[in-house]
Amino acid sequence: MSAEDLAHLGTDELIQRFVTTAKATPTIYSNNLTPESAKRTPERLARVAQMRALATELLKRNPIDDFRRLFEADDPDVRGWAGWQFLLADPEWASATLSGLCVGLTTRETLDLTRRARQRPPRHPAIKDMSDDALVERFEDAATREYATHFIDYASDRRDMAILNRIMDEVWAVIQELKARGAAARLLPFLDHRFNTVRREAADACLSVEPDRAQAVLEAIVAGSDLWESSHAATTLDKWRGAGPLGRPGGAA
Repeated sequence: MSAEDLAHLGTDELIQRFVTTAKATPTIYSNNLTPESAKRTPERLARVAQMRALATELLKRNPIDDFRRLFEADDPDVRGWAGWQFLLADPEWASATLSGLCVGLTTRETLDLTRRARQRPPRHPAIKDMSDDALVERFEDAATREYATHFIDYASDRRDMAILNRIMDEVWAVIQELKARGAAARLLPFLDHRFNTVRREAADACLSVEPDRAQAVLEAIVAGSDLWESSHAATTLDKWRGAGPLGRPGGAA
């Protein structure tokens, strides 16, 4: 349909056409992407042009609530197309959508993690005054917040960089306190955590407790696609295998 034809459609109809066409136009996030479906055939190029035309008309109307429903759609192609097409209209949600698609999280999960990264932990009690159970809970919370820094801009925003370094220091302090109490083994369950940052930090802490299992976790992270985590895991393994002291991994510059 031409731009003039689209202009005469209601917003609900435009949204429905956007969803239908997105599902038929696989993205890199697709569950059904194949070399054949990714080919720049005349049919695919026509659908891509239609997606852009639909997005252009929707942007004129700027229905933010509808955009956010698209960002939370079950279909990854719908979320992918919405994330890129409406990035400037709703940067927080669109960025969370695209980041989440890259790591298998929903938009809502990514938004929640981003906000969690910027939350300060309670000041009291001090780490040295916590019970072992409280330290274990604090470890999971802090290491999860460290994972959440993947979704903030620590590479170019000095405030976000400070957040990352503060959280890393916090995780390190909790681990050191547990080690000092001979309780590092309390972190073994986190070797199976859903977030690779939590797994890496737990593996680092547990190398002297269950070295084979901890090394296997770190090796899997090194082989993974997360370059930040892979670099930290490789550094930890190098220090361990070189019989060097296991110091705190370097923070952001």
